[in-house]
Amino acid sequence: MVPTLSMTKAMPLGDMVFIIVAFLTLMVILKYVAYGPLTQALDARADKINNDLDSAQKANADATALVAEREKELTEGKNQASQVITAAKKSAKDQSEALLKTANDQALSLKKAAEADADQLKVEALSSAKKDVAELSVTIASKLMQKNLSADDQRSLIDAYLADLDQQ
Repeated sequence: MVPTLSMTKAMPLGDMVFIIVAFLTLMVILKYVAYGPLTQALDARADKINNDLDSAQKANADATALVAEREKELTEGKNQASQVITAAKKSAKDQSEALLKTANDQALSLKKAAEADADQLKVEALSSAKKDVAELSVTIASKLMQKNLSADDQRSLIDAYLADLDQQ
């Protein structure tokens, strides 16, 4: 027959108490010698990992805030550049319009001055022509009064006076 557990001899109570006490003593010694330092090492490692995770989250939050700040500064820089360009374009347009207005005003004043000079020359030319015609009329009348002329004499007299006018 094969021996079974129920058939084997029962362990004496003294041995059983000794084994239990020895096992419990071994467990207490292992707790302080092996499990204590091992638990402390594992707790220290867990604390380090948690601190590293917290530091990484803080660094990530700082980096995100820095990125947002840089993007804001970049946007402000772009807006300022756009404003500078707009102001420069407006200034250039205003200067261009001012130059065109000044040039138009100068051209208008030159045109008016030229028209005034032309009118003055016209008046002087008409006055001179009237004076010359009056002198010529007086001269012709005085010559005619001095003698009675034939048609040929009148033509030669008129041609002579016209030649005098051409010389003047």
